[in-house]
Amino acid sequence: MSESGERADPVRRTDFRRARHDRPTPDAARFAGQVARALAAPSGGEVPGGAGQGQGHRSASHPEYAAEPVEDANGEISTDPSAVRLVAPPGEAERPDVTDPGSVGVPSALRDAAFGTPYVPESGDQPGGVEVVPLPTAPAVVCDLEDRILRVNPAFLRLTGCDPSDPDSGPLGMRLAQLVAGPDADARLIRADGAAVRVRVVRWDLPGGLRAVLLVELGEPAPEPVDRRWTAELERLARVGTWTFDLATATLRRSASLEELYRQVGVVPDGAHGPVEGDQVALLCRALRTGAGAATDHHVELRLPGERVLSCRAVIERAPHGMPVRLAGMVRDVSAQRLAEGRVQHSGRRFADLMSTVPAGVALLDAAGRLVDANASFCRLLDRTLEGLRGTPALALSAEPVEPGAPLPGWLRAGGAPAVVTLLKADGSGVTCEIGVTTSTSDEGDPFWLVVATDVGDRRRAAEVLRQAGSVDELTRLPNRAAALALVDELLADSPRVAVACGDLDDFARVNSSLGHLAGDELLVGLAGRLQRELPIGCTAARLSADEFVVICSDHALIGGPDALARRVGELLHTTVPVHGRPVQLTASVGVATPDVRPGEVTAGDLLRYAEVAMQEAKRRDRGGVATASPAVVASADRQLELEAELRAALAEDRLVLEYQPVVGPDGTVLSAEALVRWPHPERGMISPGEFLPVAERAGMMRELDLWVLRTAVNSAVRWPGRAGVAVNLAGLLPGDPAFLSDVTRIVEGAGLAWERLILELVETSLVALPQAALDAMAELVSRGARFAVDDFGTGYSSLARLKELPAQTVKVDRAFVTGVGTDPADFAVARAVVDMARAMGRTTVAEGVETAAQFHVLRGLGVDAYQGWLFSRSLREQDLEQVLAAGRLATPARALGA
Repeated sequence: MSESGERADPVRRTDFRRARHDRPTPDAARFAGQVARALAAPSGGEVPGGAGQGQGHRSASHPEYAAEPVEDANGEISTDPSAVRLVAPPGEAERPDVTDPGSVGVPSALRDAAFGTPYVPESGDQPGGVEVVPLPTAPAVVCDLEDRILRVNPAFLRLTGCDPSDPDSGPLGMRLAQLVAGPDADARLIRADGAAVRVRVVRWDLPGGLRAVLLVELGEPAPEPVDRRWTAELERLARVGTWTFDLATATLRRSASLEELYRQVGVVPDGAHGPVEGDQVALLCRALRTGAGAATDHHVELRLPGERVLSCRAVIERAPHGMPVRLAGMVRDVSAQRLAEGRVQHSGRRFADLMSTVPAGVALLDAAGRLVDANASFCRLLDRTLEGLRGTPALALSAEPVEPGAPLPGWLRAGGAPAVVTLLKADGSGVTCEIGVTTSTSDEGDPFWLVVATDVGDRRRAAEVLRQAGSVDELTRLPNRAAALALVDELLADSPRVAVACGDLDDFARVNSSLGHLAGDELLVGLAGRLQRELPIGCTAARLSADEFVVICSDHALIGGPDALARRVGELLHTTVPVHGRPVQLTASVGVATPDVRPGEVTAGDLLRYAEVAMQEAKRRDRGGVATASPAVVASADRQLELEAELRAALAEDRLVLEYQPVVGPDGTVLSAEALVRWPHPERGMISPGEFLPVAERAGMMRELDLWVLRTAVNSAVRWPGRAGVAVNLAGLLPGDPAFLSDVTRIVEGAGLAWERLILELVETSLVALPQAALDAMAELVSRGARFAVDDFGTGYSSLARLKELPAQTVKVDRAFVTGVGTDPADFAVARAVVDMARAMGRTTVAEGVETAAQFHVLRGLGVDAYQGWLFSRSLREQDLEQVLAAGRLATPARALGA
C-alpha cells in the first residue's frame, strides 16, 4: 500500500492492521446474504439463518435476498431504512474462497456496493493469505464474543459523533452495551456529545468467534398530541410566548400568549422597521446561507423601560434528514429574575467589599473543615494565595497538636470563647492568632464554619510601637524630649560631669517656606543621621522640637569640656545638606549647660531648660553662635519660668488688656483699629509684648492667647460708634487648625459683630504652603464678609507671586521698608513693587510704622490706600478710641495741606 493511499483511507489502513493481527477467515457470500435478509427483517434482532439458527443448506422455499443501498441527492449512501430496497437473490458465488456448500454466492459488484470495496495491498497479495472482509457503508461494527468492539466503519464513527479520519480515537475496545441501550428493535445509541439516537440493531455471527452488528437509524416516534389550550394557559401563567418562522413560505406566526406578553410590557411587535423578531430571523437565515451552521440558535435580551427585560431565544428546527424547515423562538419575561439576580450580585459584592476591608482574617470552611473562601487579610496572614488555600483542611492549617483520628482541630468549634492558636504559614513557620469561630448556613441550607483570625503578634508589635512613640521621634527615629529627660536623670545619678548642649537651626522656616515641608523633613532626617554617625563616644543625640536638637554627654571631660562639646555640635549642625538635589547651607545656635551652673540639686528638666536659654542667648547675639549657661543665664531662665506661670494666671484671670492703634485713610478717616495686647503686671508694671510673647510661644500658649484677644476685641468693637473694623493679629490660631473656622464663628456670632467689620491679620510665613482645608476655611469666612490681611509683607521668604494664591484682601507693607522709603532707593523700590502688585491683583495696601510726613507723602504718591503709625496716633485705650471714632477723623499731612 502506498503512503498516499494510506493517508487517503485511514479506515482501510486500520482494517489492514487488524487483519494482519487477527487473521479472520470471512465468508463474504454468507455475510452478504445475511445482510440482505436482515435489512428485510421487520423486527430487527437475530437474523433467521444467522446466530442461533441452523447453519446448513437453506430450503428452496425461502429464497435469498440481498440489500441494494439507495443513493440520495448528494450521491451518498442513505442509512434510512426506507431508503433500502431488496434485490433478487444473487447467483453463484464468484469468489474462489467460498467453501461452505450452504452459502450463497454474491456477485462482487453487488457485494462492493453493499459493503464497500475491500482493501487490497498494492502488491495484490492478501495479508497473511486472508482477505479483509469490508464492513457495509451503513453504520456497522465487528465485536468479539464478549461484545468488545474490534472494528468500525466511517458511517458508525459519524453516527457516534467521532472523527472518521481517526478510527483509533473512536470506541475501539469498548463494549457495545456501553454505546447501545434498549431492545434491538428500538434501541438508543449514545453519541459522544451525550445525545441519544434511535436505531435498530441487527447482529450476525462471523467465523473466528466474531460478530457483526449493523445499526439502522430510525426516526423519532411521533409525540402524543398536546391540548393547545393547556399549553397556552401555561405560557400565559409563566409569562412565556412562542413564535415560528417557516423557511419555505417565509411566514411568521406568534402564539396568543406572546401577543398578550407584548401588550403587557408595551412592545409593538410590528413596527415601522418590521417585526420585533426580524433581527433574530435575519441572523439565523444568514448563518444558514453562509454555511455557518454551527450557530444553530441565538439568544438576546431586550431591555425595556421600567426595568423590564425580555429573554428572546431562537433555534433552527430540521427535518429527520437534516434539512432546516423553520425557526422557532421563545420569548420570556425575566424581569423579576434579573432584578433578583441584580440584588443578589449587589449583596454579594457588598459582602465581598466588606470582607476585603476587614483588617482581620476571615475564612469560610465547609462542614468537613475544608477551606472554601477567605478574604485578602487571611491570605496575607498565612502568606498564601486564595487558590492555594481553597480545599485545605483545617488540620493542615493548624500547628496545634491534634488527637489521633480527630477530624477537626479542637479550636474549630462554635460558641466557644476566642482561643489563641498557632496557624501555619506557607513557609512552615507559625503565626500566633486569636481565633473566633461560629457556624452558619448557606443559601442552600448547607452548614459552614466562619473563622475570624487576628494576628496577636500585630497587637504586640502595635504595643511596642506605642511604647516607642512615647520615647522616639517619629521622623528622625532619635530619642524625643521625654527620652532625653529620662537619660539625663539617669546620668545625673551617676556622674557630676554630665553636659547638655541644645542646638537650634537658624532660619529653618526659610527651608519650609521656599522648598516645602517635605524638603524640611528630609533635611532634619539628614542632620539626625549625621549627629548619630559623627558625635564622640559617650554622646547621645535627641530631637526636642521641629528644628531643635539636644546632645547629652555622659562625661564632658572626655571630649575637652562643655565648650568643646558645644563647638562640636555647632560644627555638625553648620553644614551644607543636599535637599531635592539642591545644596542648602545651614547654621545653628548652640547653648550648653552643666549641673554646676548653680548650687544645689539640678534636675534633668532644669539642665535642659538652662541649655535652651543659653541657646536663645547665643541666637540673640549672632547667628551660628555658641553660649554657655552662666549664673546670669540661669537667673534669666528662672525668671522666664516664673513669668510663664504668671502669664498663665493673668490669662486665666482676665488681667491682660487691649489697646487699639487706628488705621486711617489719606483724609484721616479711621477705617479700622488693630488690637494690641498689653500686660499690666502688679509688681513689674507694664510688660511689653516683646518680653512676654516669646515666653508664651515657648510655653505653647499662643493659641489660647489669640482666642482671648479675638474674643475681647470683637466684644469691644460691637460698642464702637460708626462702622470701623477691628483687626486681630493671629499667631497661634491659624487657618490650618482643624477648629479654626468653628472657633472664629463661635466668637464672632456670639458677640454679634457684623462679619464685614472683622479683619484677621496673618504673618506672611504662616500663609506658606497652606493645606486645602485651611484655604477652604479662609474662603468660607471671606464669603461671609470677613477680610484677611497679610502682615509684615516682604519680610518672609516666599515669592511675591505667592500673594496671588492667598485669599487675602489687604497687604500690609512692613515698617522695615516704610522707614527708608524716602531715603533708601531699595526700600522705595520694594514698597512700589508691593503696592503695584497689590493694585494689579485687586488688593488694598496699608503702610505700617508711618512716623513722618515725608514718608506719608512718598507712600501716598505710590498709591498706598491706608496708613498706620505714630504720625497719626499711638495705641489707644478703648475709651480713647471711642472718642476718636466719634470725632470721625484724625489729622494727616494731607489735611494740613488741604489736599
